Amino acid sequence: MKRRKFLETIPPVGLGLFVVPNLTLCSSPDQWKLKEATRVPLSVVGSSAKITSDKRIAFGWSPHVLNPDDEVLLKSKQLPRDAYVFLRMTVALEMWDQAILQVYVPDEGETQLGILDIRHSSVLVPYELKIDSKHIPLINKYGIKVKLLTSKPFGFFEQSSTEGSNNVFTPHLLLSPSEKGTVPDFLNCFMSIDSVQAFGWREGTVLDGLWQLYSLKKEERALTAIKDHFDLFFEGENLKYENSRNDPRDNRIDGIESTIPYATLARIHPDHPILKTVIEAWDSYAQENGMVTDGPTVTAEGCYTVAYPMAVIGKVWNDPALKKRALEQLKHRFVLIENGNLNLRYHSDKGSYSYKNWARGAAWTLLGFARTLSELKGEIQDREIINKFKEGVDNAISMQKANGLWNGFMDTDNAPDTSGSAGISAAILIGVKEGFLPISYGQYAEKCWTALQNYLTPDGLLKEVSQDNRGGLQLQQGNYRVIAQMGMGLMAQLYANRE
Repeated sequence: MKRRKFLETIPPVGLGLFVVPNLTLCSSPDQWKLKEATRVPLSVVGSSAKITSDKRIAFGWSPHVLNPDDEVLLKSKQLPRDAYVFLRMTVALEMWDQAILQVYVPDEGETQLGILDIRHSSVLVPYELKIDSKHIPLINKYGIKVKLLTSKPFGFFEQSSTEGSNNVFTPHLLLSPSEKGTVPDFLNCFMSIDSVQAFGWREGTVLDGLWQLYSLKKEERALTAIKDHFDLFFEGENLKYENSRNDPRDNRIDGIESTIPYATLARIHPDHPILKTVIEAWDSYAQENGMVTDGPTVTAEGCYTVAYPMAVIGKVWNDPALKKRALEQLKHRFVLIENGNLNLRYHSDKGSYSYKNWARGAAWTLLGFARTLSELKGEIQDREIINKFKEGVDNAISMQKANGLWNGFMDTDNAPDTSGSAGISAAILIGVKEGFLPISYGQYAEKCWTALQNYLTPDGLLKEVSQDNRGGLQLQQGNYRVIAQMGMGLMAQLYANRE
């Protein structure tokens, strides 16, 4: 069922959804001269396994589920031969393991196109395989077969999932005359349904990026996109979403990491009844010292997913106690910034740290400090918090690489993480703009911004993002990277805060 009419009070503005232009495919591929990135839909031929009745798929979209050794045939209209080609499939069932998909042409020789390696993924994350264009004639004749080689079911969205013009999430071939995208491609893609993520910290990061594009850059399309995103998650005033195991969590709060979307909700619907549920949840998570956390572990996420939305709600409600409480959440997390490091977690029951200098953890800390301080500037100033924020920024800057990015673990030589890099840089620019940091610090963020543009797909998605932190330390210490719209949310915040 379609979820609409959540924000009736917001007038329709801007362009709304961005859809990559679909050109008419001629009977002869040579007649088609590709001028821009184009998503060519793929029909799915093959049987689908069932999911258990207690699980639910996002937005009621249709999944296709492969059991081990199952395969499907993907068919398209005729394709041109002169283009960069990428096969895309998007996860529909939350993953806590690995799926290896063999991709080949079902011709007589079973021409191999490559492997899709999908690990520990949230839903609504697209994965792509670059295909050599020399195989286009075979694909035009036989199609593409995908076979699941691993031992757990794998679910992806299929073409019958037509709601919301979600063509980035259904199987398609991306064809493009160039291998990289541009900033306009990024903005067009981001300010649309194409950037929607699982409700919680992922979608909250996207919504925050959209809000900053609207409030700082006057992008009316961003406001329309916020409305379109919320329309997917709300039926009237009822929130409908699933947790990280595809379990329904309607009108409930699913831990402290899930409360960041309510910062944006409070801005445009300050009287929404679910905001009281959010406050009640924070109260239930509060420790004796007042810190809102899921347990004895102090986490960096709470800077951004608790302190910041708490400050926003406190401000829109004109609640001095809530605003003060937001700042206290940051003080409780001072322990994460220590001895030149930025830690994701401090285990208070053991007196130990983990995930030291993980880039996205640093982003959660610094962005949480920057956004909370910025929100309450002019109402409450706390020099101790500002000084701690600068200390954290200094720690991060000391680990920035010559290319302008930060590696997944900032003090190691593993691959860069574009999401962590974007979040750290956004925090720096906010700090500079609000006077919390010296103006000279802007150069570090600008260097990162220049580098990030090399990691855009032809249709504007952001690549080389560190995967969700589900696979443990081993996965994060490696070089496995993905496309992720939540990383686009962090990049959008960086863009919005540039002069």
